[in-house]
Amino acid sequence: MPISCRPTSLVLVAILTLTALSTASQAQAPENELARENERLAAQVRDLEATLKAALTRIAELEKSLATAHATAGTSSGAGSTSTKAIEPSNLSPAGLTAAIRDDFKIEFKASGLPELTEASTADERIRYTRWLKKWMATSNRRFRERVSWPVMVKQGKAISSNNTLTTFQPWDVARSVESGKSFELVIPTRSFTRTTRTRIGATDAAVARLDGIFIPAIRLNTSRLEVGPFDNPPFLGSMAELIWRFDFKGLAPEATTPEATTPDATRGTSP
Repeated sequence: MPISCRPTSLVLVAILTLTALSTASQAQAPENELARENERLAAQVRDLEATLKAALTRIAELEKSLATAHATAGTSSGAGSTSTKAIEPSNLSPAGLTAAIRDDFKIEFKASGLPELTEASTADERIRYTRWLKKWMATSNRRFRERVSWPVMVKQGKAISSNNTLTTFQPWDVARSVESGKSFELVIPTRSFTRTTRTRIGATDAAVARLDGIFIPAIRLNTSRLEVGPFDNPPFLGSMAELIWRFDFKGLAPEATTPEATTPDATRGTSP
């Protein structure tokens, strides 16, 4: 009696089919991993390209500034003058330094080659921008921390304790004898406030003085703030970046051109 080979053939076909499917599934897994790895490497390449572009732009700017500085130095040395570090008029107040930091953000962001951050930005764009922003914040907080000497008018003071007075200062343009920019408040030692204003007893105008101290920026990350907003408080620098600052009080001279040594009771001031 002949034996049918049909069932055996069907079994062999089924085994071969299962083997092929298993092999295809195993081959697909490495392909998915390879695709993910390629995507990660591509993102790193984009970051490196953006960093390189920013570095080249910065180098070009520094070379231009250096050439200008050499030309200026050559002119001044011919006259035999001694140069000193000059403070730009726009920096003679918290508002002036805020503007300087905001301008620096614009320049560095443009040099980075990154796209503007918006609500429609992709996750990859947001990650790359945040990475760049944190580096800029750390650098700027160090670079814009500086000792300052600001001509001011002492507008008014309010005692908040036996040793400290909340004082309102108005930036003052010495050359033109006019107010310049927005007023600001600091907590300073009452002894310094009294010494500066006591010579003005009976006068109707405020006391012109020189405020000495250290401006300490503390730029912070605010991931929910992508634009200025209605009040601009704290001051907006750029997408997700806003400025908080402190003032380390060193002294208050009765006249804007008279130096004053650091007082022993000097305490750290605060920004508004």
